[in-house]
Amino acid sequence: MLGYNISKFFEHPYREDRIVKINFIVSLALNFLMWAILYFKLHSLSYTTDSGQIYLHYNLYFGIDNIGYWYEAFVIPLLGLFIIAFNSFLGYFFYIQEKVISYALVISQTLLQIILFAAAIFVILLNI
Repeated sequence: MLGYNISKFFEHPYREDRIVKINFIVSLALNFLMWAILYFKLHSLSYTTDSGQIYLHYNLYFGIDNIGYWYEAFVIPLLGLFIIAFNSFLGYFFYIQEKVISYALVISQTLLQIILFAAAIFVILLNI
């Protein structure tokens, strides 16, 4: 590992691929938007409740089954950041051997960000 040239990381063809770049930027933009929307919508809601807690999960059979503080909703975008980092890391190493696996990873990270974004919106709508 000591002999690894850091310029190899920045000159890797994975970083120059258009599909990878677009999906990475869209994933980060959705994740940043999730952080911002959750903060601005839920932070103000925490002051309107007596205990400072909000609804975090709704189940069709049981109704509201998870209540917590407003900052606990940030697990959703935090999970999204982990997915971006993990899939990008794996995609980087699979790119030279098999581009299809790398593309599947970066496209799946974008799709998962869309699903997590929908979950964040549902948490907000549950509390309005």
